[in-house]
Amino acid sequence: MSFDDITDLPDVPQAGTATNDVYTFALRSEYIDIKRCVRDLGISEAEAAAAIDDLVRLRLLHLVHGCTYAYVAVNPLSASLQLLAVQDEALRQRQHELERLRQQMHSLLPLYRENFSGEPQHPHVQRVEDPRAARGILTTITVEAKREILFSLSTQDPWEEPADLDRGGWLRCAGTRSELLRVLLPEAARFDVRVRERVETLLGDGGQVRTAVSVPAWLLIVDAEVAVVPVADGPGLSVVREQSVVAALRHTLTGAWDEARPFDGSYDHDSARSTSALIDEAILRMLLNGLEDKVIARRLDISLRTCQRRIAELMDALGARTRLQAGYVLGQRGREEERRAA
Repeated sequence: MSFDDITDLPDVPQAGTATNDVYTFALRSEYIDIKRCVRDLGISEAEAAAAIDDLVRLRLLHLVHGCTYAYVAVNPLSASLQLLAVQDEALRQRQHELERLRQQMHSLLPLYRENFSGEPQHPHVQRVEDPRAARGILTTITVEAKREILFSLSTQDPWEEPADLDRGGWLRCAGTRSELLRVLLPEAARFDVRVRERVETLLGDGGQVRTAVSVPAWLLIVDAEVAVVPVADGPGLSVVREQSVVAALRHTLTGAWDEARPFDGSYDHDSARSTSALIDEAILRMLLNGLEDKVIARRLDISLRTCQRRIAELMDALGARTRLQAGYVLGQRGREEERRAA
């Protein structure tokens, strides 16, 4: 089955449709045929025939062996394997070929640098709207790195591709120079199993990872010469080469890096408690500064629901019914601690 054949398939049965009713009937019956569907489901012969045809095309029904009119239901997992196994393998092969070609092209960089006499002229700020072109620029910039790749991002990388799900987009950005990569993640990343696996891979290749309660926005800086930031109003990015701007962004990122905690990808109850305490302290601090729940959640890279639950738990622990009261209690505690310290 080709990709075009897949796009021409009927919709998967949805609740409330005749096709879904026929599939449910087949699951509960030894076998079905058009006449039984008409009799037991109260649908027309045309509706029954169309539903059965759709289910057969989706591999959710198949003919009883040696029969030309009776059908039995098929497990959806088995049906999906029959439909997609060939395409899955073709996709893996295509990804492998793309990666092989990418590595072959990158292998020409030493030759390019050794023999190219002129310096390419780049604009101070280059805005790229197309996501595919943006990913290509990310790869090009990082593969040419000579000294350092500084990367700050949330747990979910907006530039991650389907091919990166196992390894991670931020590892791909390191190209063949993982030892140059320093990644700054939010504290919440310590609870993510997939992130911990990626951290272990990066550390094994010589990279470094740290976590901070509130990290700078998605930011990539290479060799203190070029910075990449996402555009505010779409899926694109901006490549910045204006040295004063790059220097300011690097100062912000390295400052956050110096204050962050090293992360080796491991997980234990003590570190989990420590991380939770840091997140709670940050929530309280931001609450006292008047930030809204959604802003706090975004800064800490946690869901809004998780943020609101933690706020409720913290207020309950303080014995406060309102945020104003919580602020008063915290202020009183702070003054008591200052008096004890004095």
